[in-house]
Amino acid sequence: MSEKSTLIASICEINPSASTEWLAKFSEADLREYLRHLMVSMEPAALARWVRRNDRAPMVTREAA
Repeated sequence: MSEKSTLIASICEINPSASTEWLAKFSEADLREYLRHLMVSMEPAALARWVRRNDRAPMVTREAA
């Protein structure tokens, strides 16, 4: 089993709503980062710490007046 297949299987165990076809479109690096994010989100809030990579833009929203 390839590294990418292993990552996809691990992600699907935690997030069964993610389809393997959709996940297969992402790079191994992106899948690895997403799996780390999922694993951190399962930890108690007081212990969880996930840091956004510097090359990723934060999500920004604003309400229209």
